Amino acid sequence: MNNTYGEIIKISTFGESHGLLIGALIDGYFHNKYIFEKTIQEKLNLRKPFTSLFSTQRKELDKVKIFTGVFNSKTTGCPILMIIKNHDNKSLDYNNISKNFRPGHADLTYQLKYKFRDYRGGGRSSARETACRVASGAIFTNILFNKGILIRSYIKKIGFLKINFYYWKNIINRFFVNIYYIKELKEYINNFKNSSNSSSAEIITIINGIKHGLGDPLYKKIDSIISDYILSINAVKSIFFGINFKNKNSYNIKDEISKFGFLSNNNSGILGGITNGQPIILKIVFKPTSSTSKKIKTINQDNKEIISKTYGRHDPCVGLRAIPIIESMISTILINKILINKIYD
Repeated sequence: MNNTYGEIIKISTFGESHGLLIGALIDGYFHNKYIFEKTIQEKLNLRKPFTSLFSTQRKELDKVKIFTGVFNSKTTGCPILMIIKNHDNKSLDYNNISKNFRPGHADLTYQLKYKFRDYRGGGRSSARETACRVASGAIFTNILFNKGILIRSYIKKIGFLKINFYYWKNIINRFFVNIYYIKELKEYINNFKNSSNSSSAEIITIINGIKHGLGDPLYKKIDSIISDYILSINAVKSIFFGINFKNKNSYNIKDEISKFGFLSNNNSGILGGITNGQPIILKIVFKPTSSTSKKIKTINQDNKEIISKTYGRHDPCVGLRAIPIIESMISTILINKILINKIYD
């Protein structure tokens, strides 16, 4: 099982949903750079559960603690070890399905591949692991910001409910950029929650300040790397770059060029797998949460057909807590690609 990502700065995450702790080890990071637990904690607070009625009611503090690699708030160049303890993992909720395979989850595929699995909340396959990614990506934010790179995201759609963009400064209540939809959103999500159902979500991410030249042709294209990292996030089912090319012809999608730069950005700032200096615009789609309290047909480890019910505590829409994860993964990509370019230069 591969638990490490990154090219120059490598991040290894560890821990399970219902284990004692989760954490990350960051190797290859700069020395003599300021890192503050407070900054990391602010990012984690955006992702952590039990921050609204619309997320899982699992009450985790998600309090991060740095154990190595930092002295007097500065990095030493040694690996940075960060730990987040688990507090509210009710494993008894999963005892009744310990031998059952939950449809839509990784239970069956983990069992087939490894012949063994941690059934408590999905173990390693749980989205609980993404807290480690958020904590790791948070340390790159200031470096990217100082380079003029800004990563911003908002929720564009929940189920069939489309949220029209209004203004960035209105990005309140979990990344909704239109305050006029809040009441409607609450009612919409409550309907899913009260009917033991869940909803899909569509998120828009915009990366500004990217210089040209990041990414490589063919096998290390920047868009393929972004896709790789984003699709590793739980429940992500598709990622789209730029405009919708369906029913378009070449006259619609060409980004003409003047001596002052591009006249449009249909290709989302990427040509031939290399950034061209324009903003990168992504559309990311999350499937509905697979776990609900409704009875469903499945099989158990004895290959017998059964009717199963999942208890536990789950999000009515996983997209509501996904933005910090997306932005942390993109931060990790960008910092590594910038370093790779420096090596070639």
